[in-house]
Amino acid sequence: MTTRARARTYLADTVYAALRQALLDREFDPGEPLTELELSRRFRVSRTPVREALAKLERDHLVRVVPKKGAFVRTLSHDELRDLYEVREALEALAVRLGGPRVSREELEGFEARFRELRARGSRATATEVRPLGEELHQYLLKRAENAKLVDVLEHMREQVRPVWTMAIVAPRRVQALVREHLAIIDALKRRDVRRAERLMTLHVRRVRDAIFRLVD
Repeated sequence: MTTRARARTYLADTVYAALRQALLDREFDPGEPLTELELSRRFRVSRTPVREALAKLERDHLVRVVPKKGAFVRTLSHDELRDLYEVREALEALAVRLGGPRVSREELEGFEARFRELRARGSRATATEVRPLGEELHQYLLKRAENAKLVDVLEHMREQVRPVWTMAIVAPRRVQALVREHLAIIDALKRRDVRRAERLMTLHVRRVRDAIFRLVD
């Protein structure tokens, strides 16, 4: 590979990583057009690395490229959301089933203390505080599952639903509901009742799905 080709690849990868994070953080609205000219100005690069980055994002199912019309922030249909959440429900429960016997009581108590602090704050607790803590607990349980394939599949699925999943968190009364649901899962795991924790995780994912459907219907 020539020096010029390596530089172009580096720029495309840089734009891809930055734009991918912006999409996951919902800096763009669903269906919003992503023009090569505006993106090249934003990232101070030519249109070629932008075009290559958009092609990679289309493979990640974050962008939809329409011939002769351009690229758009991908939106998930009701059927796609239903299908994704049916699979996610099963996989998150599997992560609990595999990881539950391997969790540390000390680490669970650390999560419990942090969730209890948010519960004590009531309506003052915000989605921006609850979301990362919930994600951290899910990642912890997934890591304890010790299944590399499960990690790959579930993390990719989480990224696909993250833009709409964020909507569900800010829905009325969902912030404290999420706190309660995670505390219940933690309590079951502390009691070494993995079956109960698995059922609670299934219900938790289902409630998130239902909150999303109420917002997008």
